[in-house]
Amino acid sequence: MQAGGTEPVSGKILPLPPLPGSPAARPRRGRPILGWFLTAVLGMTAVLGVATAVGLAVTPSVDDLQSRVDVLLAQHGAKRVSIAQVPDRLSEALISIEDERFYQHHGIDLQGMARALFADLYHRRALEGGSTLSQQLAKNLYMNGNDDNWRKPENVLLALKIESRYTKLQILEAYFNSVYYGRRAFGVGQAASVYFHLAAAQLDLAQASMVAGLPQSPSFYDPSRNPCAARARQFAVLAQMAHDGYITQEQAAVAYSEPIGFPCK
Repeated sequence: MQAGGTEPVSGKILPLPPLPGSPAARPRRGRPILGWFLTAVLGMTAVLGVATAVGLAVTPSVDDLQSRVDVLLAQHGAKRVSIAQVPDRLSEALISIEDERFYQHHGIDLQGMARALFADLYHRRALEGGSTLSQQLAKNLYMNGNDDNWRKPENVLLALKIESRYTKLQILEAYFNSVYYGRRAFGVGQAASVYFHLAAAQLDLAQASMVAGLPQSPSFYDPSRNPCAARARQFAVLAQMAHDGYITQEQAAVAYSEPIGFPCK
């Protein structure tokens, strides 16, 4: 036998087989499993990409979003309020309570959806929606208010279209003018008039935080019918604004203590 672990065979020098139990003799099982996993991930990504492309092609165009808002306002005798006429505090209150990552996402807030899902599972009932403002716009203007179950993918695709077509300020303006605030008030202009007899531009922090909390459940949070629930919702809005850094804790406390005509008795 030759030194160095080889033996001559018919004039050729071949390596000896590995010893039993040595690392070289053990079957390599990790690589096939990793390959299958990567193949599955790439396959699912491709399928999702194709499905998204097809979905975007078959869902309605959102080029008429602004005209849909105008039609809705006309049907209810309301006038459009430009985003320049909406107080910053009202925009901040809305974003804090409805879509706090509004300026970071592109129509779908995966972090918000995950948080809402965990909250619902923890409490074993639906508590949070996780929908962005763009998803709510799509639901109200293109889906007749219905985004349940099998229509969720359509809602997601429409929200992506809205975000790719319009600026954040345009989306905010469309939302403020199309959402229902209760007491037959469509749009923030009618809401400010109905609840406070003011123009939207005149709302202060206390009033804005009350108005911003209404869309989630206009009937339940109607301050005329259920002032205690409305005040609790206002408190939640102010607390979230303070948490997000729009206002200080002191400003939140002052706004909450301000009498705005709906005392909780």
